[in-house]
Amino acid sequence: MYKKPFYLNLLLSFLTITLLSFSFPYPGISYLAWIALVPWFIIISAGYRVRLFSYLIGFLFFVFNLSWLWFVTGIGWLLLSLFLALYFFAFGIVLHYLRGRLRLPYVFVAPFIWVTFEYLRSFPYFGFPWFFAGHSQYLNLPLIQITDITGVYGISFLIVVFNAAIADLIEQLLLKRNITSVADSVAPSDKKRKTFWLTITIPSLLLSLVLIYGYFDLRGHRVLQDGPNVCVVQGNIPQGVKIEADDKQKEKILTKYTNLSLEAVGEEADMIVWPETMVPGILNIDPEILNRKVDKLSKESVRILTDATSANLILGGTAIDVKESSALYFNTAFFYDREGRFVDRYDKIHLVPFGEFIPFEDWIPFFAKIVPYSVSLSGGDGRTIFELDSKENDKNYKFGVIICYEDTIAPFVRKFRKDGADFLLNITNDAWFHDSSELDQHLAVMVFRAVENRITITRAANSGISSFVAPDGEIYDYLSEYGRYKEVEGILCNKIRFEDSVTSWYTNHGDVFAFSCILVTAILCLVALRRRVFA
Repeated sequence: MYKKPFYLNLLLSFLTITLLSFSFPYPGISYLAWIALVPWFIIISAGYRVRLFSYLIGFLFFVFNLSWLWFVTGIGWLLLSLFLALYFFAFGIVLHYLRGRLRLPYVFVAPFIWVTFEYLRSFPYFGFPWFFAGHSQYLNLPLIQITDITGVYGISFLIVVFNAAIADLIEQLLLKRNITSVADSVAPSDKKRKTFWLTITIPSLLLSLVLIYGYFDLRGHRVLQDGPNVCVVQGNIPQGVKIEADDKQKEKILTKYTNLSLEAVGEEADMIVWPETMVPGILNIDPEILNRKVDKLSKESVRILTDATSANLILGGTAIDVKESSALYFNTAFFYDREGRFVDRYDKIHLVPFGEFIPFEDWIPFFAKIVPYSVSLSGGDGRTIFELDSKENDKNYKFGVIICYEDTIAPFVRKFRKDGADFLLNITNDAWFHDSSELDQHLAVMVFRAVENRITITRAANSGISSFVAPDGEIYDYLSEYGRYKEVEGILCNKIRFEDSVTSWYTNHGDVFAFSCILVTAILCLVALRRRVFA
């Protein structure tokens, strides 16, 4: 007698996986996110093997959408998917338990629980701040303006509210066929009518308020001034070439980036930016010490570029520091002024697990075998705020550099803004993932960092997508060639955009909205436990 619900739930599971997957780039059919969770909620309502199907949905969703990890590590791809599926598993269990105990519709429970687990998944080393429901809406500018208060979690909350409301309405419509939860089957008719209208009113009201805020915000946050002119260089060096490069190949990489940068001559560039680790030589050590030609050529490239362009430079490379007779390696952004003098550097703080360091390597040696190309780097000591002079208006601007996936860590980006950064640079090397959807997904995440903090973020990426994102989330420029914006080479110059406004509420106060959802979830759990104790 269990065959019918099993296969029906399996079909519903695949429906959620498909709709949710297609809502993210690529293909990025964003409106699918507003209905994607409904089949899953129907499974939870039926109460049949909720644990199994919740975990299955999570695992297959991440396996499908993290498939670009296969280019780097097949084992890591599967292990990460197995781990991240636990968040979907926990969400399904908690939601099913609370609905059963509290007899509440989805719309009053599900959004708070969802945001709680998204926030828990945002912590480095304990999750992966990717594929939040709100990320699917990154091109919907009126909708996402509210994130300067709520962070991306506000958009996720709204999406789940709509999914929950639809699931509640389906339950109520199917009540006469006995396909509803126990909570609604015992409810009086007056309560059902009240719940029906609340189910319609709450999502409509919330969406209206968010869109009204967004439209007025877009009209009130018009660009008032242009800032410094920045040129980002995209050399499109295949990662396989970069990893296995010999001295001659390293010299070719350096020559390619130098020649592309020289195209900035005549652009009146205030700064030229190279992506993460694109300098093949070591810049912070005297070339005579290492006695390598590539180090000397790298130093010489700095002089050539500053002499030819009179621009400041941000160059992504590797730094070596010697402490207590040990050599420490850092993923570094080097800053040079217009005369080619070294000014300061930023060492990446948040390293990528299994890519830039191996967690728990001493206790679990197997971890070292997950990623064949991992290196052992040291994390930086603190954030660096650089200062850039502009030729056009004789002003000085403060900016910060975030390297690679550091832009996915919302509190970290927020701290740069609080430190006084007027704009941010993201230098990254996503060539590991070829022309996959990872590049689009990474850009989607960065859009939210810009809106949350009302700050322009400019990306220099080795293989794409090099771009400029305005404080309202508009991607106002990106490097492309014949319609392609991934795995192409070139240089992209544009001006940093500024708004005459104070820092955002989110910048000043952080994830208050997410904490509120966690608090509500905790209260719901306590009430449910109390009911069980005193039942």
